[in-house]
Amino acid sequence: MSCTEIFETLLLAESLMSALSAALSSRISQRRNWINRLVIAYVFVGYGFSIACISSQSWAANILGVLLLIHTLLWAAYFVHEFVHHTVFRQPRLNALLASIMLFLTGSCYCHFQDLARNHLAHHKNRADFSAFSIGDFLRSLPKPLMQLITILEWLYFPAINFILRWFCALAPFFGQARRDERWRNAGLLMLRGSLFTLLGWHSWRSLPLYFLAYICFINILRFMDCFQHTYAVFQLGQSIPQYNLDYEEANTFSNLMPDRWRWLNLLFLNFGYHNAHHRLIHCPWYLLPQLDAELYNSEYRQRVTLNRLVRNYHQFRIHRLFHGGGAVADISTGLNLEQFSGGVGVSFLVLREPLDWLKLNPETV
Repeated sequence: MSCTEIFETLLLAESLMSALSAALSSRISQRRNWINRLVIAYVFVGYGFSIACISSQSWAANILGVLLLIHTLLWAAYFVHEFVHHTVFRQPRLNALLASIMLFLTGSCYCHFQDLARNHLAHHKNRADFSAFSIGDFLRSLPKPLMQLITILEWLYFPAINFILRWFCALAPFFGQARRDERWRNAGLLMLRGSLFTLLGWHSWRSLPLYFLAYICFINILRFMDCFQHTYAVFQLGQSIPQYNLDYEEANTFSNLMPDRWRWLNLLFLNFGYHNAHHRLIHCPWYLLPQLDAELYNSEYRQRVTLNRLVRNYHQFRIHRLFHGGGAVADISTGLNLEQFSGGVGVSFLVLREPLDWLKLNPETV
């Protein structure tokens, strides 16, 4: 099934949901293109200005540049998510073009946008998460010193697993057959990005470690937001998937939001935390999600989890989740019990879930 067919199927399913009023269904026509154009301009101009700042000899400018780079990368990533759901432009080609540029900025350009979109829409259609392989099995299959090194890096908040998954996406065409036709494309992208970073380092040596610092922070923020939004069942590619209903989706989806007095700070993440509302109406634009959330759910809705409640879990389970999965959330009389909510790892709409026929896990160590 193509990306367009999946999207059309989801739109049809939403139109048949009796729980949604006509007012909610009309969200698809309430696009404010000037807001999107303004944010896209901010991403491009802000990204360019951040590069100038981290190349400066002023440490004050360097600090500003790192913060601006982190945020423009975040918004570029979240705009890819918007492009997947066709909430920005009505023209598919324009969506794909801008999405590809945003993917280039975020360093996630080594997979076609259409393939990433198909993966992500399948997550919505099947109410499930997908993985090319088990992260825990992969780590246990490695030589022990290498596994220990990755574990230490993750303990130090260096997102080693996310970097590995990104490099798998970039190098998969050279090692396997599934994406063999993308070899020249990825080789060209690797050379282009490598040349640009070389020029940046030649212009200002300090810009490279500062860029790397900003990128690590960007990845950590992305995966903090991603890892606590679902307790879906995870399936390996090719497995049969049960038919999950809306009740299952709601019970296993969580809106990770800023506390009420700082609710406006959700804009820092382009309202990505309004995840239950997003799943109920996937073509609702990011700037209307707070209104949609307020119309769908009352103030006592249990699936809302403030981000400050998840910081301890993110820290406490940063190694546990590598080997033992996302854990569970218990619904008790006083609310949600998050004590065993360890969260997912390597979850990202920027990473392609694909068969890795070249990756051989050692069965003796798994």
